[in-house]
Amino acid sequence: MNSHHLPHRSEATFDLYPYTPSAIAGYTFLILFGAVAVAHVVWAIALRAWYFIPFILGCIGEAGGYYGRTWSHRDIRNGTPYLIQMMLILGSAPLLAASIYMVLGRFISGLNAEKYAVLSPRKVTFLYVFIDVVSFVCQILGSAAQASGEEGARKGMRVIVGGLAFQLVACLGFIAMSATLHVRLNREPTATSSRPHVYWRKHMKTLYTVSLLLTIRSLYRFIEFAERAGGSTHNKEALLYVFDALSLFATAVCLALVHPGMLLRSIRKAECKPLPDDSPLAPLRGLKR
Repeated sequence: MNSHHLPHRSEATFDLYPYTPSAIAGYTFLILFGAVAVAHVVWAIALRAWYFIPFILGCIGEAGGYYGRTWSHRDIRNGTPYLIQMMLILGSAPLLAASIYMVLGRFISGLNAEKYAVLSPRKVTFLYVFIDVVSFVCQILGSAAQASGEEGARKGMRVIVGGLAFQLVACLGFIAMSATLHVRLNREPTATSSRPHVYWRKHMKTLYTVSLLLTIRSLYRFIEFAERAGGSTHNKEALLYVFDALSLFATAVCLALVHPGMLLRSIRKAECKPLPDDSPLAPLRGLKR
């Protein structure tokens, strides 16, 4: 192979990647995450879904992270783009998760299903935002430590693995809490959940789907960093795009197609309309649900 075909190396005395990052894949996901960020900005404005601001920031961060990988394609020993892509790609996932976690509390309140929830809406939001902040801080600090020498890099790796493990457990717990609410609402619907045009089951299925995608991504990243350099997951770039980039992009697309704000808007509209006289829920008209 001619020398001009080799990627330029500078700064670090060793290769920061076990491969040369693909510029095409990096640009592809930069564009995809940028486009879906715009879609979510439009939905946030149209549905007044301001709780999706962290999600939008997460999509922008993902786009920035994949720009860092395209930059690294030109120089796989340059620490600047390496740290940018690591910090943004790792740190953006908790931002995406934060908005998803806040959705459950809003569904509980909107469907008047507090008595069926494992925790109150306020506690659900507080607990998972706290978990997400801890995970975010662990992954950002752990990523930043990669530039602080060999010992700092080892400690940073342990911090990242701890944050990913914390995030993985949180995802599984979230799915369990969502499923519990779903089962109880199916068994004994509330007046709100039984109203026409309040298609809450579709939105719960979407919530399961994106939660599963987040779990898959967290599990992949946990395995990758637990194996450390030299592991089979660390050495194959395609796995990063399949289990991280594609999983998170699919999450953003699912929530753009079935946005939680649509359910909350349908509930608000339904609450303004009286129940039909022949509805089995008509006796509940005027009662506090």
